[in-house]
Amino acid sequence: MGTAGDESGGESTLESEPVAYGESEAALMSCTNPDGTNSVMAALAVATAQELKRWQPTTDFVVFGTSGMSEASGGLQQAIKLTAAGKARCSDGKCAKVQALLDLQYDQANDKVKLPGGVTLSPAALRSRLVAKLRDQATCDSRPANGGAGNCPVEQHSLTFQKSVKGSCDTNFYFVAKAPDGVTALKYPAQLKNKLIWVDSTNPYVAFQSTGEVVSIDPTYGLNEDASTTAGACTAACAKISTTSALGQCCSCNGVTKTFAKATWNANTFLCQ
Repeated sequence: MGTAGDESGGESTLESEPVAYGESEAALMSCTNPDGTNSVMAALAVATAQELKRWQPTTDFVVFGTSGMSEASGGLQQAIKLTAAGKARCSDGKCAKVQALLDLQYDQANDKVKLPGGVTLSPAALRSRLVAKLRDQATCDSRPANGGAGNCPVEQHSLTFQKSVKGSCDTNFYFVAKAPDGVTALKYPAQLKNKLIWVDSTNPYVAFQSTGEVVSIDPTYGLNEDASTTAGACTAACAKISTTSALGQCCSCNGVTKTFAKATWNANTFLCQ
């Protein structure tokens, strides 16, 4: 799969308070993440908000058949990818952060991506779950708008990154939700949760919250870029998605200090090894 670029225009760079992310590993044990898909799917929701600046998954993503897996996986498989409409939302037309996470669906990442708690990501489980959940999202989106709390055809909106701080599972990413003009208030910002069926809105790492115009998601630290990294610090992350090279930088994975190496399948994915 190809790599992609970053959309930074208009994105707030508010610094979060210093966070001892390594200390969150114990808390992570209480958040179910057996095959790594929970935290990666939550990270995909965050990256989509960062780069596409909205959650309109049935417009911006599509299920497709791919032979990009090993023969042992059974040949033609299904996964999800960005649509042309989705890519057009990103300043570079590619969406680096989102693409790096989507590339974790493929067998090239088998046994390569470690996460806190001794978890190893299963690409097969990730693509299977994303396909099923995107179809569930499409089913819900096809229902008539009814103004109810479970309404999936929600208001058109824009999301702007505000800050990141320590969350209940790991790292809360906060976004200001407005109308597409970025100024007008939404009538029902809490309904944006219904646009997260594709990443499983019951996923403990999604942990959607809405307070007024601010909404948040809680994925694993390192899987999303934020403004909290301190230059020269040893990063407590087993995997890091970054449009700035982390090659050779100090990292700590499950309590073991190592350095980041670039993944072979995506130039913006770095593994602590």
